[in-house]
Amino acid sequence: MTTMLFRIGEFARLVGLPVKTIRFYGDIGLIPPAEVDLRTGYRRYKLNQVEQVHRIKTLKELGLSLDEISVILNDGLSDEQFRNLLSVRITELNERSNALRRQLDRATAHLNNLNRRLEHTMPDVSVKTTEPITIAYVRDRIGGIEELPPLFGRLFSAVDPKAGVGAAGNICHYFAEDGSDIDAEAAVPIAADYTPASGAEVRTLPAKQVATLTHHGAFNRLHEAHTALLEWVAANGYRVAGPSYEWNLVCTPPVTQDNESYVTEVQVEITAV
Repeated sequence: MTTMLFRIGEFARLVGLPVKTIRFYGDIGLIPPAEVDLRTGYRRYKLNQVEQVHRIKTLKELGLSLDEISVILNDGLSDEQFRNLLSVRITELNERSNALRRQLDRATAHLNNLNRRLEHTMPDVSVKTTEPITIAYVRDRIGGIEELPPLFGRLFSAVDPKAGVGAAGNICHYFAEDGSDIDAEAAVPIAADYTPASGAEVRTLPAKQVATLTHHGAFNRLHEAHTALLEWVAANGYRVAGPSYEWNLVCTPPVTQDNESYVTEVQVEITAV
């Protein structure tokens, strides 16, 4: 299996947490980086550390303190023991007031994800060569994935939505070494003869080989799709060779982060190892 190391910004995207939180967890020993560049101090993380962060998130959302979480993780629980721990805590939450309902729903979602992995459910990943498409886009450096919506605001201020000939989406080109920013763009396929207003540029995306899967669910769970996709890439003789893409196949307004009816195609450019 190919060993991949991720910059802190890339890793933060995979686990759905801010970069500053990843740094803090590293500083207190909860999720130390797999490697640290002695010259620059830049941190690198491995794909197998994603599950450790998900356990931290789950336990924190269940109301445990970071000190309590540290003790649990240091015990080296198996997946089965960890599942039992979650089940017990969920039972306790069910006995509490309705004010804890949102916390319980999140815990249940994490438990369901763990059950799917224990049952060896594999993501439906495929490899394909895309067709060239002309896009209108707005590209900028942003502080994190949470800052993508303003890019789309700028894009659709310059592009008539009726001019779109395909699903809009975003492209992430580069994650800064120190996690400070992401080179990203909001894009929408357009007719070749369409000219957007000032504020958006036009270019043609060439044909490319991508690994792709379809995510059915909310935007705030897209990091799960990215993790599954990269695990598949590493396990099947490929390596990442370019940007990642998220094309919003179903995204009804008003756009929210927790709408489970959304459908998103997640892609990453690849090449054979």
